[in-house]
Amino acid sequence: MLQSCPMAISLLILLMAGALLVCAAIAIASWPRRDDPTVRAFLLLAVGAGIWCAGRMLEIQAPNVAERILWAKLQYPGILMVPVGWLLSVVRLTRPDHVIGRGWMTLALAVGVAGMVLVLTNERHGLVWPQVQWFGGVGLHTRAVFSHGPAYWALAAYSYGLLLASLYFLVKARPRGKLPPGGRALLIAGLLLPVLANVAYLRGWTTALGGDLTPATFSVMALLVWLCALRPHLGDVGHYARLRVFDALREGCVIVDDRERIADLNRTAQRMLPGLRRGDPAPASWMATRPYVAGVPDYELTVEPVRNLDDRVIGRIVFVRDVSAFRTREHALVEENSNLAVRLNETVDKLLRIEGDLYRDPLTGLFNRRFFQREAGVLLAAAQERGTPLGLMLIDVDFFKQYNDIYGHLRGDECLRAIGATLAQTLDEAASFCARVGGEEFAVVLHQADAQRTRAIGMRMLQAVRSLQMPHVGADPSHPFLSISVGAVSRVPDSPLIEELVAAADVALYAAKRGGRNRLVMAGGQASAPMSADDTDNADDGDNADNGDSADSADSADPSRPLV
Repeated sequence: MLQSCPMAISLLILLMAGALLVCAAIAIASWPRRDDPTVRAFLLLAVGAGIWCAGRMLEIQAPNVAERILWAKLQYPGILMVPVGWLLSVVRLTRPDHVIGRGWMTLALAVGVAGMVLVLTNERHGLVWPQVQWFGGVGLHTRAVFSHGPAYWALAAYSYGLLLASLYFLVKARPRGKLPPGGRALLIAGLLLPVLANVAYLRGWTTALGGDLTPATFSVMALLVWLCALRPHLGDVGHYARLRVFDALREGCVIVDDRERIADLNRTAQRMLPGLRRGDPAPASWMATRPYVAGVPDYELTVEPVRNLDDRVIGRIVFVRDVSAFRTREHALVEENSNLAVRLNETVDKLLRIEGDLYRDPLTGLFNRRFFQREAGVLLAAAQERGTPLGLMLIDVDFFKQYNDIYGHLRGDECLRAIGATLAQTLDEAASFCARVGGEEFAVVLHQADAQRTRAIGMRMLQAVRSLQMPHVGADPSHPFLSISVGAVSRVPDSPLIEELVAAADVALYAAKRGGRNRLVMAGGQASAPMSADDTDNADDGDNADNGDSADSADSADPSRPLV
Protein backbone atom coordinates (compact mmCIF):
# COMPACT_ATOMS: atom_id res chain seq x y z
CA MET A 1 0.00 0.00 0.00
CA LEU A 2 1.30 3.44 -0.87
CA GLN A 3 2.41 5.52 2.09
CA SER A 4 1.94 9.28 2.28
CA CYS A 5 4.97 11.35 3.17
CA PRO A 6 4.89 14.25 5.65
CA MET A 7 5.69 16.71 2.89
CA ALA A 8 2.66 15.58 0.83
CA ILE A 9 0.43 15.78 3.87
CA SER A 10 1.70 19.26 4.64
CA LEU A 11 0.96 20.31 1.08
CA LEU A 12 -2.51 18.76 1.35
CA ILE A 13 -3.16 20.76 4.52
CA LEU A 14 -2.04 23.94 2.78
CA LEU A 15 -4.25 23.04 -0.21
CA MET A 16 -7.29 22.55 2.03
CA ALA A 17 -6.55 25.79 3.88
CA GLY A 18 -6.25 27.67 0.60
CA ALA A 19 -9.47 26.11 -0.66
CA LEU A 20 -11.18 27.11 2.61
CA LEU A 21 -9.98 30.70 2.20
CA VAL A 22 -11.24 30.78 -1.39
CA CYS A 23 -14.67 29.53 -0.32
CA ALA A 24 -14.80 32.00 2.56
CA ALA A 25 -13.76 34.92 0.33
CA ILE A 26 -16.32 34.31 -2.40
CA ALA A 27 -19.03 33.59 0.20
CA ILE A 28 -18.28 36.86 1.99
CA ALA A 29 -18.29 38.74 -1.33
CA SER A 30 -21.66 37.23 -2.24
CA TRP A 31 -23.32 37.61 1.17
CA PRO A 32 -24.68 41.18 0.65
CA ARG A 33 -26.74 39.90 -2.30
CA ARG A 34 -28.14 36.89 -0.45
CA ASP A 35 -31.70 37.97 -1.26
CA ASP A 36 -31.03 36.91 -4.88
CA PRO A 37 -32.07 33.24 -5.42
CA THR A 38 -29.00 32.62 -7.61
CA VAL A 39 -26.70 33.95 -4.89
CA ARG A 40 -28.44 31.86 -2.24
CA ALA A 41 -27.81 28.71 -4.30
CA PHE A 42 -24.17 29.67 -4.77
CA LEU A 43 -23.75 30.34 -1.04
CA LEU A 44 -24.98 26.80 -0.36
CA LEU A 45 -22.23 25.51 -2.67
CA ALA A 46 -19.46 27.75 -1.27
CA VAL A 47 -20.34 27.19 2.38
CA GLY A 48 -20.65 23.43 1.84
CA ALA A 49 -17.27 23.27 0.12
CA GLY A 50 -15.75 25.37 2.91
CA ILE A 51 -17.14 23.07 5.62
CA TRP A 52 -15.86 20.06 3.71
CA CYS A 53 -12.36 21.57 3.30
CA ALA A 54 -12.18 22.67 6.96
CA GLY A 55 -13.25 19.25 8.21
CA ARG A 56 -10.79 17.48 5.90
CA MET A 57 -7.95 19.75 7.03
CA LEU A 58 -8.66 19.09 10.70
CA GLU A 59 -9.11 15.37 10.08
CA ILE A 60 -5.61 15.12 8.58
CA GLN A 61 -4.07 16.75 11.63
CA ALA A 62 -6.00 14.68 14.23
CA PRO A 63 -3.55 12.74 16.49
CA ASN A 64 -5.79 9.70 17.15
CA VAL A 65 -8.48 7.64 15.50
CA ALA A 66 -11.32 9.01 17.63
CA GLU A 67 -10.64 12.57 16.54
CA ARG A 68 -10.20 11.43 12.94
CA ILE A 69 -13.64 9.82 13.01
CA LEU A 70 -15.13 12.94 14.69
CA TRP A 71 -13.79 15.31 12.03
CA ALA A 72 -14.80 12.88 9.30
CA LYS A 73 -18.37 13.03 10.61
CA LEU A 74 -18.35 16.84 10.86
CA GLN A 75 -17.40 17.06 7.18
CA TYR A 76 -20.66 15.46 6.12
CA PRO A 77 -22.91 18.54 6.33
CA GLY A 78 -20.63 20.10 3.70
CA ILE A 79 -20.43 16.85 1.70
CA LEU A 80 -24.23 16.71 1.51
CA MET A 81 -24.62 20.45 0.83
CA VAL A 82 -22.15 20.65 -2.06
CA PRO A 83 -23.96 18.61 -4.77
CA VAL A 84 -27.31 20.28 -3.92
CA GLY A 85 -25.76 23.75 -4.02
CA TRP A 86 -23.96 22.94 -7.25
CA LEU A 87 -27.15 21.74 -8.96
CA LEU A 88 -29.19 24.74 -7.77
CA SER A 89 -26.48 27.15 -8.91
CA VAL A 90 -26.33 25.58 -12.36
CA VAL A 91 -30.12 25.65 -12.71
CA ARG A 92 -30.33 29.32 -11.70
CA LEU A 93 -27.53 30.24 -14.09
CA THR A 94 -28.72 28.25 -17.11
CA ARG A 95 -32.51 28.53 -16.70
CA PRO A 96 -33.44 31.49 -14.52
CA ASP A 97 -37.14 30.90 -15.06
CA HIS A 98 -36.99 27.21 -14.15
CA VAL A 99 -38.48 26.31 -10.79
CA ILE A 100 -37.31 23.28 -8.83
CA GLY A 101 -40.43 21.95 -7.20
CA ARG A 102 -40.96 21.82 -3.48
CA GLY A 103 -41.07 18.04 -3.69
CA TRP A 104 -37.50 17.85 -4.98
CA MET A 105 -36.28 20.24 -2.31
CA THR A 106 -38.05 18.22 0.37
CA LEU A 107 -36.41 15.07 -0.97
CA ALA A 108 -32.96 16.69 -0.88
CA LEU A 109 -33.54 17.80 2.71
CA ALA A 110 -34.76 14.33 3.70
CA VAL A 111 -31.71 12.66 2.15
CA GLY A 112 -29.42 15.12 3.91
CA VAL A 113 -31.03 14.53 7.29
CA ALA A 114 -31.03 10.77 6.81
CA GLY A 115 -27.38 10.83 5.73
CA MET A 116 -26.36 12.83 8.80
CA VAL A 117 -28.25 10.45 11.09
CA LEU A 118 -26.45 7.45 9.53
CA VAL A 119 -23.06 9.14 9.82
CA LEU A 120 -23.53 10.21 13.45
CA THR A 121 -24.75 6.74 14.49
CA ASN A 122 -22.23 4.76 12.44
CA GLU A 123 -20.79 3.04 15.56
CA ARG A 124 -24.10 1.25 16.07
CA HIS A 125 -24.62 -0.11 12.56
CA GLY A 126 -21.42 0.41 10.54
CA LEU A 127 -23.38 1.17 7.34
CA VAL A 128 -21.20 4.15 6.42
CA TRP A 129 -17.78 2.98 7.63
CA PRO A 130 -17.78 -0.68 8.61
CA GLN A 131 -14.14 -0.47 9.66
CA VAL A 132 -11.52 2.22 10.35
CA GLN A 133 -7.89 1.11 10.31
CA TRP A 134 -5.42 3.23 12.23
CA PHE A 135 -1.76 3.38 11.28
CA GLY A 136 -0.07 5.04 14.22
CA GLY A 137 3.04 7.12 14.16
CA VAL A 138 4.37 10.47 15.23
CA GLY A 139 3.00 13.81 14.01
CA LEU A 140 1.92 13.74 10.38
CA HIS A 141 3.02 10.12 9.94
CA THR A 142 -0.32 8.89 11.35
CA ARG A 143 -2.97 7.68 8.94
CA ALA A 144 -6.52 6.28 9.11
CA VAL A 145 -8.10 4.19 6.37
CA PHE A 146 -11.91 4.13 6.19
CA SER A 147 -13.62 1.19 4.55
CA HIS A 148 -16.97 2.08 2.90
CA GLY A 149 -20.31 0.46 3.61
CA PRO A 150 -23.64 0.45 1.69
CA ALA A 151 -24.84 3.77 3.13
CA TYR A 152 -21.67 5.46 1.90
CA TRP A 153 -22.18 4.14 -1.63
CA ALA A 154 -25.85 5.15 -1.56
CA LEU A 155 -24.94 8.71 -0.59
CA ALA A 156 -22.18 8.73 -3.23
CA ALA A 157 -24.65 7.57 -5.89
CA TYR A 158 -27.07 10.30 -4.80
CA SER A 159 -24.32 12.94 -5.12
CA TYR A 160 -23.27 11.64 -8.55
CA GLY A 161 -26.89 11.73 -9.64
CA LEU A 162 -27.11 15.42 -8.75
CA LEU A 163 -23.88 16.14 -10.62
CA LEU A 164 -25.22 14.29 -13.65
CA ALA A 165 -28.43 16.36 -13.50
CA SER A 166 -26.35 19.54 -13.42
CA LEU A 167 -24.48 18.34 -16.51
CA TYR A 168 -27.85 18.03 -18.32
CA PHE A 169 -28.70 21.65 -17.49
CA LEU A 170 -25.27 22.83 -18.62
CA VAL A 171 -25.61 21.04 -21.96
CA LYS A 172 -29.21 22.20 -22.48
CA ALA A 173 -28.65 25.75 -21.26
CA ARG A 174 -31.07 28.32 -22.71
CA PRO A 175 -29.85 31.52 -24.38
CA ARG A 176 -31.60 33.60 -21.71
CA GLY A 177 -29.34 32.13 -19.00
CA LYS A 178 -26.63 34.05 -17.16
CA LEU A 179 -23.78 31.82 -18.45
CA PRO A 180 -21.87 32.87 -21.56
CA PRO A 181 -20.99 30.01 -23.97
CA GLY A 182 -17.33 30.03 -22.90
CA GLY A 183 -18.22 29.89 -19.23
CA ARG A 184 -20.64 27.03 -19.83
CA ALA A 185 -17.92 25.03 -21.64
CA LEU A 186 -15.48 25.72 -18.81
CA LEU A 187 -17.94 24.48 -16.17
CA ILE A 188 -18.68 21.34 -18.18
CA ALA A 189 -14.95 20.58 -18.40
CA GLY A 190 -14.36 21.54 -14.78
CA LEU A 191 -17.12 19.19 -13.63
CA LEU A 192 -14.69 16.35 -14.34
CA LEU A 193 -12.35 17.57 -11.59
CA PRO A 194 -14.35 16.40 -8.53
CA VAL A 195 -15.38 13.21 -10.35
CA LEU A 196 -11.79 12.29 -11.16
CA ALA A 197 -10.56 13.28 -7.69
CA ASN A 198 -13.21 11.13 -6.00
CA VAL A 199 -12.51 8.14 -8.26
CA ALA A 200 -8.77 8.51 -7.60
CA TYR A 201 -9.44 8.59 -3.86
CA LEU A 202 -11.64 5.51 -3.97
CA ARG A 203 -9.01 3.68 -6.03
CA GLY A 204 -6.26 4.70 -3.60
CA TRP A 205 -4.31 6.65 -6.20
CA THR A 206 -4.08 9.80 -4.04
CA THR A 207 -2.79 8.11 -0.91
CA ALA A 208 0.71 9.30 -1.58
CA LEU A 209 -0.65 12.84 -1.85
CA GLY A 210 -2.31 12.65 1.55
CA GLY A 211 -5.75 11.17 0.70
CA ASP A 212 -8.99 12.65 -0.67
CA LEU A 213 -8.60 15.78 -2.83
CA THR A 214 -12.30 16.07 -3.67
CA PRO A 215 -13.07 18.99 -1.26
CA ALA A 216 -10.42 21.15 -2.89
CA THR A 217 -11.77 20.40 -6.38
CA PHE A 218 -15.22 21.57 -5.37
CA SER A 219 -13.66 24.77 -4.08
CA VAL A 220 -12.16 25.16 -7.55
CA MET A 221 -15.63 24.58 -9.05
CA ALA A 222 -17.12 27.25 -6.76
CA LEU A 223 -14.38 29.64 -7.86
CA LEU A 224 -15.12 28.86 -11.53
CA VAL A 225 -18.81 29.61 -10.98
CA TRP A 226 -17.85 32.87 -9.33
CA LEU A 227 -15.53 33.91 -12.15
CA CYS A 228 -17.67 32.72 -15.08
CA ALA A 229 -21.12 33.86 -14.01
CA LEU A 230 -21.67 35.10 -10.50
CA ARG A 231 -19.24 38.02 -10.43
CA PRO A 232 -20.77 39.60 -13.61
CA HIS A 233 -24.22 38.77 -12.25
CA LEU A 234 -23.51 40.58 -8.96
CA GLY A 235 -22.25 43.56 -10.96
CA ASP A 236 -25.56 43.78 -12.85
CA VAL A 237 -27.05 46.73 -11.02
CA GLY A 238 -30.16 46.72 -13.20
CA HIS A 239 -30.94 43.12 -12.32
CA TYR A 240 -30.42 43.74 -8.63
CA ALA A 241 -32.47 46.93 -8.77
CA ARG A 242 -35.33 45.06 -10.45
CA LEU A 243 -35.04 42.37 -7.80
CA ARG A 244 -35.11 44.92 -5.01
CA VAL A 245 -38.11 46.69 -6.54
CA PHE A 246 -39.84 43.34 -6.89
CA ASP A 247 -39.29 42.55 -3.21
CA ALA A 248 -40.01 46.11 -2.08
CA LEU A 249 -43.46 46.26 -3.70
CA ARG A 250 -46.18 46.88 -1.16
CA GLU A 251 -48.48 44.74 -3.28
CA GLY A 252 -48.07 41.01 -3.42
CA CYS A 253 -46.54 40.00 -6.75
CA VAL A 254 -46.56 36.41 -7.99
CA ILE A 255 -45.01 35.24 -11.27
CA VAL A 256 -46.78 32.30 -12.91
CA ASP A 257 -45.03 30.44 -15.74
CA ASP A 258 -46.58 29.04 -18.91
CA ARG A 259 -47.32 25.77 -17.11
CA GLU A 260 -49.39 27.72 -14.58
CA ARG A 261 -46.96 27.05 -11.76
CA ILE A 262 -45.58 29.58 -9.29
CA ALA A 263 -42.20 30.70 -10.66
CA ASP A 264 -41.49 33.39 -8.05
CA LEU A 265 -43.18 35.61 -5.50
CA ASN A 266 -42.07 38.62 -3.54
CA ARG A 267 -41.98 39.01 0.22
CA THR A 268 -45.33 40.74 0.41
CA ALA A 269 -46.97 37.83 -1.41
CA GLN A 270 -45.25 35.38 0.96
CA ARG A 271 -46.66 37.30 3.90
CA MET A 272 -50.16 37.60 2.42
CA LEU A 273 -50.31 34.01 1.11
CA PRO A 274 -48.17 31.99 3.56
CA GLY A 275 -49.20 28.65 2.07
CA LEU A 276 -47.86 29.52 -1.39
CA ARG A 277 -44.50 28.09 -2.50
CA ARG A 278 -42.39 28.22 -5.64
CA GLY A 279 -43.26 25.33 -7.92
CA ASP A 280 -46.82 25.02 -6.62
CA PRO A 281 -49.64 25.03 -9.19
CA ALA A 282 -51.32 28.42 -9.38
CA PRO A 283 -54.81 28.36 -7.80
CA ALA A 284 -57.56 27.85 -10.36
CA SER A 285 -59.43 30.89 -8.99
CA TRP A 286 -56.58 33.09 -10.25
CA MET A 287 -57.27 32.11 -13.85
CA ALA A 288 -61.02 32.78 -13.68
CA THR A 289 -62.70 35.56 -15.65
CA ARG A 290 -62.82 37.56 -12.45
CA PRO A 291 -59.81 36.32 -10.47
CA TYR A 292 -60.07 36.08 -6.69
CA VAL A 293 -58.33 34.55 -3.68
CA ALA A 294 -60.48 31.75 -2.33
CA GLY A 295 -61.44 32.28 1.31
CA VAL A 296 -59.96 35.80 1.52
CA PRO A 297 -62.56 38.33 0.33
CA ASP A 298 -60.37 41.29 1.31
CA TYR A 299 -57.73 40.44 -1.32
CA GLU A 300 -58.11 41.86 -4.82
CA LEU A 301 -56.28 40.26 -7.75
CA THR A 302 -55.06 41.72 -11.03
CA VAL A 303 -53.63 39.31 -13.59
CA GLU A 304 -51.42 40.68 -16.38
CA PRO A 305 -49.96 38.54 -19.20
CA VAL A 306 -46.18 38.44 -19.75
CA ARG A 307 -45.23 38.42 -23.45
CA ASN A 308 -41.90 37.84 -25.15
CA LEU A 309 -40.59 39.75 -28.16
CA ASP A 310 -42.68 37.52 -30.43
CA ASP A 311 -45.81 38.64 -28.54
CA ARG A 312 -46.30 35.12 -27.22
CA VAL A 313 -47.65 34.78 -23.70
CA ILE A 314 -44.98 33.07 -21.61
CA GLY A 315 -46.52 33.61 -18.20
CA ARG A 316 -48.53 35.92 -16.00
CA ILE A 317 -47.92 38.42 -13.23
CA VAL A 318 -50.50 38.32 -10.48
CA PHE A 319 -50.78 41.39 -8.24
CA VAL A 320 -52.42 40.80 -4.86
CA ARG A 321 -53.78 43.82 -3.00
CA ASP A 322 -55.17 43.91 0.51
CA VAL A 323 -58.24 46.12 0.16
CA SER A 324 -59.52 45.63 3.71
CA ALA A 325 -58.41 49.15 4.68
CA PHE A 326 -60.15 50.59 1.61
CA ARG A 327 -63.31 48.66 2.42
CA THR A 328 -63.19 49.87 6.00
CA ARG A 329 -62.92 53.43 4.73
CA GLU A 330 -65.65 52.71 2.19
CA HIS A 331 -67.96 51.42 4.92
CA ALA A 332 -67.12 54.46 7.01
CA LEU A 333 -67.93 56.71 4.05
CA VAL A 334 -71.20 54.86 3.43
CA GLU A 335 -72.12 55.27 7.08
CA GLU A 336 -71.09 58.92 6.99
CA ASN A 337 -73.12 59.45 3.81
CA SER A 338 -76.07 57.80 5.49
CA ASN A 339 -75.70 60.11 8.47
CA LEU A 340 -75.35 63.07 6.11
CA ALA A 341 -78.50 61.98 4.28
CA VAL A 342 -80.38 61.82 7.58
CA ARG A 343 -79.10 65.25 8.55
CA LEU A 344 -79.91 66.55 5.08
CA ASN A 345 -83.47 65.27 5.36
CA GLU A 346 -83.74 66.89 8.76
CA THR A 347 -82.43 70.13 7.26
CA VAL A 348 -84.89 69.87 4.37
CA ASP A 349 -87.71 69.33 6.85
CA LYS A 350 -86.58 72.38 8.80
CA LEU A 351 -86.39 74.42 5.61
CA LEU A 352 -89.85 73.25 4.63
CA ARG A 353 -91.14 74.26 8.03
CA ILE A 354 -89.36 77.58 7.72
CA GLU A 355 -90.81 78.01 4.23
CA GLY A 356 -94.19 77.10 5.64
CA ASP A 357 -93.78 79.76 8.27
CA LEU A 358 -92.58 82.18 5.61
CA TYR A 359 -95.22 81.56 2.93
CA ARG A 360 -98.16 80.06 4.85
CA ASP A 361 -100.89 81.80 6.74
CA PRO A 362 -100.85 80.32 10.27
CA LEU A 363 -104.62 80.64 10.76
CA THR A 364 -106.01 79.11 7.55
CA GLY A 365 -103.04 77.13 6.28
CA LEU A 366 -103.38 78.89 2.92
CA PHE A 367 -100.57 80.76 1.23
CA ASN A 368 -100.01 84.23 2.62
CA ARG A 369 -99.62 87.68 1.10
CA ARG A 370 -95.83 87.26 0.63
CA PHE A 371 -96.37 84.10 -1.43
CA PHE A 372 -99.07 85.83 -3.48
CA GLN A 373 -96.74 88.73 -4.32
CA ARG A 374 -93.97 86.36 -5.44
CA GLU A 375 -95.92 83.68 -7.35
CA ALA A 376 -98.45 85.99 -8.94
CA GLY A 377 -95.57 87.90 -10.54
CA VAL A 378 -94.05 84.62 -11.82
CA LEU A 379 -97.34 83.44 -13.37
CA LEU A 380 -97.95 86.91 -14.84
CA ALA A 381 -94.52 86.91 -16.54
CA ALA A 382 -95.11 83.39 -17.93
CA ALA A 383 -98.57 84.38 -19.25
CA GLN A 384 -97.18 87.52 -20.90
CA GLU A 385 -94.35 85.56 -22.53
CA ARG A 386 -96.69 82.85 -23.88
CA GLY A 387 -99.60 85.16 -24.71
CA THR A 388 -102.04 83.21 -22.52
CA PRO A 389 -104.74 84.69 -20.27
CA LEU A 390 -104.34 84.93 -16.51
CA GLY A 391 -107.28 85.03 -14.11
CA LEU A 392 -107.30 86.88 -10.77
CA MET A 393 -110.07 87.04 -8.15
CA LEU A 394 -110.20 89.12 -5.01
CA ILE A 395 -112.62 87.75 -2.41
CA ASP A 396 -113.97 89.42 0.70
CA VAL A 397 -116.17 87.87 3.42
CA ASP A 398 -119.41 89.85 3.72
CA PHE A 399 -120.29 91.53 7.03
CA PHE A 400 -117.32 89.88 8.75
CA LYS A 401 -116.85 92.64 11.33
CA GLN A 402 -120.45 92.17 12.44
CA TYR A 403 -119.83 88.41 12.57
CA ASN A 404 -116.90 88.92 14.95
CA ASP A 405 -118.92 91.33 17.08
CA ILE A 406 -121.87 88.94 17.33
CA TYR A 407 -120.18 85.50 17.57
CA GLY A 408 -116.74 86.40 18.91
CA HIS A 409 -113.29 86.21 17.44
CA LEU A 410 -112.85 82.45 18.00
CA ARG A 411 -115.93 81.77 15.88
CA GLY A 412 -114.58 84.33 13.43
CA ASP A 413 -111.31 82.37 13.15
CA GLU A 414 -113.25 79.14 12.58
CA CYS A 415 -115.25 80.94 9.91
CA LEU A 416 -112.09 82.07 8.08
CA ARG A 417 -110.59 78.57 8.24
CA ALA A 418 -113.75 77.00 6.83
CA ILE A 419 -114.05 79.53 4.01
CA GLY A 420 -110.30 79.25 3.19
CA ALA A 421 -110.49 75.44 2.97
CA THR A 422 -113.62 75.68 0.82
CA LEU A 423 -112.00 78.11 -1.61
CA ALA A 424 -108.82 75.99 -1.92
CA GLN A 425 -110.83 72.81 -2.57
CA THR A 426 -112.66 74.50 -5.42
CA LEU A 427 -109.47 74.98 -7.48
CA ASP A 428 -108.89 72.27 -10.08
CA GLU A 429 -105.33 73.01 -11.28
CA ALA A 430 -102.02 72.72 -9.46
CA ALA A 431 -100.59 75.93 -10.97
CA SER A 432 -103.50 77.96 -9.55
CA PHE A 433 -103.55 78.91 -5.90
CA CYS A 434 -105.53 80.68 -3.22
CA ALA A 435 -103.94 83.02 -0.67
CA ARG A 436 -105.15 84.96 2.35
CA VAL A 437 -104.01 88.52 1.74
CA GLY A 438 -105.80 90.37 4.56
CA GLY A 439 -108.00 89.88 7.60
CA GLU A 440 -111.04 88.52 5.71
CA GLU A 441 -109.68 88.98 2.20
CA PHE A 442 -108.49 86.25 -0.15
CA ALA A 443 -106.88 86.28 -3.58
CA VAL A 444 -107.11 83.52 -6.18
CA VAL A 445 -104.72 83.33 -9.16
CA LEU A 446 -105.89 81.13 -12.05
CA HIS A 447 -103.29 79.83 -14.48
CA GLN A 448 -104.28 80.09 -18.19
CA ALA A 449 -107.91 80.97 -17.31
CA ASP A 450 -109.95 83.00 -19.74
CA ALA A 451 -112.93 85.11 -18.66
CA GLN A 452 -115.45 82.27 -19.01
CA ARG A 453 -113.35 79.85 -16.92
CA THR A 454 -112.57 82.54 -14.37
CA ARG A 455 -116.27 83.33 -13.99
CA ALA A 456 -117.16 79.63 -13.69
CA ILE A 457 -114.63 79.05 -10.92
CA GLY A 458 -115.74 82.19 -9.12
CA MET A 459 -119.39 81.05 -9.25
CA ARG A 460 -118.40 77.65 -7.86
CA MET A 461 -116.68 79.42 -4.98
CA LEU A 462 -119.77 81.53 -4.30
CA GLN A 463 -121.92 78.42 -4.33
CA ALA A 464 -119.46 76.47 -2.14
CA VAL A 465 -119.46 79.16 0.54
CA ARG A 466 -123.27 79.46 0.36
CA SER A 467 -123.49 75.69 0.81
CA LEU A 468 -121.68 75.99 4.15
CA GLN A 469 -124.80 77.72 5.48
CA MET A 470 -122.95 79.21 8.41
CA PRO A 471 -125.62 81.33 10.24
CA HIS A 472 -125.03 85.07 10.39
CA VAL A 473 -127.83 87.13 11.95
CA GLY A 474 -126.01 90.32 10.98
CA ALA A 475 -126.10 89.49 7.27
CA ASP A 476 -128.71 90.32 4.64
CA PRO A 477 -132.13 89.08 5.89
CA SER A 478 -132.75 87.48 2.51
CA HIS A 479 -129.70 85.28 3.08
CA PRO A 480 -128.91 85.04 6.82
CA PHE A 481 -125.72 83.06 6.26
CA LEU A 482 -122.09 83.91 5.68
CA SER A 483 -121.33 84.83 2.09
CA ILE A 484 -118.53 86.28 0.00
CA SER A 485 -118.15 88.94 -2.63
CA VAL A 486 -115.88 88.29 -5.60
CA GLY A 487 -114.18 90.71 -7.95
CA ALA A 488 -112.61 88.92 -10.94
CA VAL A 489 -110.55 89.77 -13.99
CA SER A 490 -109.07 87.72 -16.85
CA ARG A 491 -106.87 89.04 -19.64
CA VAL A 492 -103.64 88.41 -21.51
CA PRO A 493 -101.15 90.59 -19.63
CA ASP A 494 -99.61 93.44 -21.59
CA SER A 495 -97.45 94.56 -18.68
CA PRO A 496 -95.15 92.66 -16.31
CA LEU A 497 -96.75 94.45 -13.34
CA ILE A 498 -99.36 92.54 -11.33
CA GLU A 499 -100.70 95.81 -9.96
CA GLU A 500 -102.81 96.38 -13.08
CA LEU A 501 -104.70 93.09 -12.64
CA VAL A 502 -105.05 93.70 -8.89
CA ALA A 503 -106.49 97.15 -9.50
CA ALA A 504 -109.01 95.79 -12.04
CA ALA A 505 -110.07 92.96 -9.71
CA ASP A 506 -110.31 95.40 -6.80
CA VAL A 507 -112.64 97.68 -8.78
CA ALA A 508 -114.80 94.67 -9.59
CA LEU A 509 -114.83 93.63 -5.91
CA TYR A 510 -115.85 97.17 -4.95
CA ALA A 511 -118.67 96.95 -7.47
CA ALA A 512 -119.79 93.61 -5.98
CA LYS A 513 -119.90 95.20 -2.53
CA ARG A 514 -121.76 98.24 -3.82
CA GLY A 515 -124.11 95.98 -5.71
CA GLY A 516 -125.27 94.18 -2.58
CA ARG A 517 -122.58 91.59 -1.79
CA ASN A 518 -122.95 87.80 -2.11
CA ARG A 519 -122.10 88.01 -5.79
CA LEU A 520 -119.36 87.97 -8.42
CA VAL A 521 -118.49 90.89 -10.67
CA MET A 522 -116.17 90.50 -13.63
CA ALA A 523 -114.06 93.53 -14.49
CA GLY A 524 -115.85 95.24 -17.40
CA GLY A 525 -118.86 92.91 -17.11
CA GLN A 526 -122.12 92.31 -15.24
CA ALA A 527 -122.58 91.00 -11.71
CA SER A 528 -124.15 87.73 -10.68
CA ALA A 529 -127.40 88.05 -8.73
CA PRO A 530 -127.51 87.07 -5.06
CA MET A 531 -129.58 84.05 -4.02
CA SER A 532 -131.86 83.64 -1.04
CA ALA A 533 -131.49 80.79 1.42
CA ASP A 534 -134.43 79.00 -0.24
CA ASP A 535 -133.00 78.80 -3.72
CA THR A 536 -129.29 78.39 -2.93
CA ASP A 537 -129.06 75.38 -5.20
CA ASN A 538 -129.91 77.56 -8.20
CA ALA A 539 -127.37 80.24 -7.35
CA ASP A 540 -125.51 79.99 -10.60
CA ASP A 541 -128.57 81.05 -12.63
CA GLY A 542 -128.74 84.71 -11.53
CA ASP A 543 -126.78 87.42 -13.32
CA ASN A 544 -128.50 90.77 -12.54
CA ALA A 545 -127.25 93.17 -9.95
CA ASP A 546 -128.90 93.68 -6.57
CA ASN A 547 -129.68 97.17 -5.41
CA GLY A 548 -129.95 96.10 -1.78
CA ASP A 549 -127.71 97.03 1.14
CA SER A 550 -124.84 99.39 0.61
CA ALA A 551 -121.38 98.49 1.90
CA ASP A 552 -120.60 99.62 5.41
CA SER A 553 -117.27 101.07 6.43
CA ALA A 554 -115.87 97.70 7.60
CA ASP A 555 -116.74 95.70 4.50
CA SER A 556 -116.52 98.20 1.67
CA ALA A 557 -113.64 97.69 -0.76
CA ASP A 558 -111.44 100.65 -1.39
CA PRO A 559 -110.09 100.58 -4.95
CA SER A 560 -107.03 102.51 -3.88
CA ARG A 561 -105.73 100.02 -1.26
CA PRO A 562 -102.55 98.21 -2.50
CA LEU A 563 -102.26 94.42 -2.50
CA VAL A 564 -98.69 94.38 -3.75
